[in-house]
Amino acid sequence: MQGEQPPPRVLEFFNDCYKFVLREVGYHGTDENILSAVIHFDETTPHLQLYYVPIVDQGKKKVYAKGSDGKVLRNEKGSPIQAKDVNGKGIYEYNALPSPKICSSDFWEQRGGQVSFGNLQDDFYEQVAYRYGLDRGEIGSNKKHTTKYEWEMKKLEEKKNTLSKELKPLEEYLKAFEDAINGKKPFFKKDIEKQVVGLIAKYKLLEQEKKTTDKDREYLFNELQKYEKQLPELQRHKEFLYFIHQYAPDKLREAKIVANERKEEMELSTKRKFNSFYKY
Repeated sequence: MQGEQPPPRVLEFFNDCYKFVLREVGYHGTDENILSAVIHFDETTPHLQLYYVPIVDQGKKKVYAKGSDGKVLRNEKGSPIQAKDVNGKGIYEYNALPSPKICSSDFWEQRGGQVSFGNLQDDFYEQVAYRYGLDRGEIGSNKKHTTKYEWEMKKLEEKKNTLSKELKPLEEYLKAFEDAINGKKPFFKKDIEKQVVGLIAKYKLLEQEKKTTDKDREYLFNELQKYEKQLPELQRHKEFLYFIHQYAPDKLREAKIVANERKEEMELSTKRKFNSFYKY
């Protein structure tokens, strides 16, 4: 309830959620890599919004294929060839790093890769959710979480639709009002009540439409500001690429090859996962 303290049971739930997060994504179980953790009560369902930095102590390194002479094999372009397992997937090895680093891909790869989020949801249900009467979400669901803007716009649209239904019985009054202001029908004394009621109804409808338009305008303005802030960074990125292209074209070509290999691996893995899912 607005203005009241949250029930102790709710706070206990979120405390357990935070402890779970520390175990799963905290740096060695601590909060050293946690930037913020805030409970939000401004939407239908209270939720904990948490920001963290993915820090790893081990780095993933490609294992390259070697010939009978023990030398690394290279393709026709001179790039080293990555070793593949029996399924045709690139082989990697993890080595201890001299110091911790930020790497989201390695962070989640060490927790299961593409199934890491599913594992996280399973563990959360077993360690926290079931004790509060919550169910495990639908496994394999492709439902998408809506942004706060989308949620607010949906609520405004629902209000507008509800208002339109409430105004339906007043359509006669709305027509009388519109006929009057369009000059089709003068303001006769006997019709003035209908016309005034129609005016009020029209005002309510326009007011709701204005709220929706204002939300759109505010969202677009915020998006514009966000992209304007990104422009300097994009300009630096452009200058960096120009420098690499001019002075280190070999490194740029190698980076493109690695990027293409990674894309092919992702596509192959997705296809294999899809086929495995429908096999059963």
